[in-house]
Amino acid sequence: MHSISGGEQPLRIAILADDMTGAGDTAVQFAERRWPSYLQRADELPPLPAVSALARSLNTRALPGRAAASLTEAATKAMLEAGTSRLYLKVDSTMRGSVAAQLEGALRAWRELHPRSFVVLCPAYPAMGRTIDRGRLWVNGVALEDSPAGTDPVTPMRSSLFSELVPGSAVVPEGTAAWLLQAVRAAARKHDIVVVEASSEATLDALSEVIAQLGPEALPAGSAGLALALAKAWRPRGGSAAENPGIKVDGTILILRTSANEVSRRQVCRVIEAWPGGDLPRLAPEASDLSSEKSARDWAGRLRIAAPGPRILILEVPAERIDGEPLVAASQRIARGMASAVEAIAARAGVEALVLIGGDGVDATLAALGVKYLRVMRRVVEGVPVCEAFGASGQRMIVVTKAGGFGDEDTLLAVLDWLQGH
Repeated sequence: MHSISGGEQPLRIAILADDMTGAGDTAVQFAERRWPSYLQRADELPPLPAVSALARSLNTRALPGRAAASLTEAATKAMLEAGTSRLYLKVDSTMRGSVAAQLEGALRAWRELHPRSFVVLCPAYPAMGRTIDRGRLWVNGVALEDSPAGTDPVTPMRSSLFSELVPGSAVVPEGTAAWLLQAVRAAARKHDIVVVEASSEATLDALSEVIAQLGPEALPAGSAGLALALAKAWRPRGGSAAENPGIKVDGTILILRTSANEVSRRQVCRVIEAWPGGDLPRLAPEASDLSSEKSARDWAGRLRIAAPGPRILILEVPAERIDGEPLVAASQRIARGMASAVEAIAARAGVEALVLIGGDGVDATLAALGVKYLRVMRRVVEGVPVCEAFGASGQRMIVVTKAGGFGDEDTLLAVLDWLQGH
C-alpha cells in the first residue's frame, strides 16, 4: 500500500462512471499521472491514501432517465459524505445512455454543497477518434449517428447534435485556456451545462486548466480523454507518487468477451489468426447454457480443462438470444451466466489474469469472483487499464478491462503480448 507523508493535504478525487469499463479507463488516467487509484465494487471504501482517486461504476448506461438521475444523485451525495474534494462524472465518449439525466442528478447533489456550480461537459477523446466540432460529436470524422454507435444494439444514437443530446446546454468553441475561462463563465450564467468543443489534446489540456481554476464551482464530465488532462491539472505539487510496477503473467490468461460490439469480435478473431497454429481454445456456450448461474457452472464443469491449462483461453458470449426476452434483460442475464462460468473455469485452469471485454461482463465477473476493490496500476494501451483485484478472502488476480468498441483489430493482441512480457 502506498504511504502518504504527514505534510500532504487530503485531496480525494471521486470518479462516477456509467459502467465498469468506463470506471477503469478513467481511473487509469489518474494512475498514469502517478495518483494512487482504485476501483470500488463493494459499498465499503477501500483503504485510501490522503491523495488518491477512487472510481465507481453506477451501471447507468441502459437505465431510463429518471432512474439514472436518481442513482447518480445518490452516489454523488455518498461521495461528498466520504470526503470527496473533486468529482469527475465519466460519460460515454459517444454519449450512449441517459447522459443528460446523469448530469442532472450529479449537479443536483453537488449544488447542495456548491450552490453556484455548473457542469462542464466534454466527452471528446481525440486519441480514440472522438471529437466535438460545430456543435456535433464526431467519431473518426463521421457524424455520431452514422458511426457504429448509431446502430448500437442497446443504446443506438440517432443524433450527433448536442442541442438534442443535452437539451438546454450551451456550446462553447475550443480555444486557449484564457479564452475558455471567460467563455465558460459567460455561458454558465444562463445555462446549467456548458459543452466545450475539442478536436485535440491541446484543447483538453487548456480546458483542464480552466476547470482547475474554477475549483468546485465547475463539475467536470466527459470521457477518459479529459480525465488524463485533469489528473495533471489537479495533481498537488510535491505530492507522493504511486508505484507503477511491471507485470508478467506466466499462467493462464482467460479472455471473456461479453460485448456485442463488432469491434470486439474482430479483435478476438485477430488474436486467433495471429496465434501460432491458430488452435486457441475458443469456448462458446449457447444461450440455454447460460439460462441460470447453475446451468452455466454445469456447462463449465463439462469442459475438458485441466490445470495448469493452456496459456490462452477465450470465452465468448453467444450470438443468439431467447425469443421474447428484452434485450437489456437478456444481456444482463447472459453476463451473469458468463461470470459463473468464469468462476468455475478459473479455479480449474489455474487462471492468473482475466481480460474482460464489455461493461456488463466486467461487473458480473468481478461480483462472481468476490472482488471487493481493484488497484489500478497502469495503461496497457490507450483506454485499457490493468488492475490488481482483491477478493474477500485476500486472494489477488490481474484484471484487464476494455470497452467493446475501443481500439483497432490489433488492440487485444497487443494486450496479450504486454501481459506475457513480450
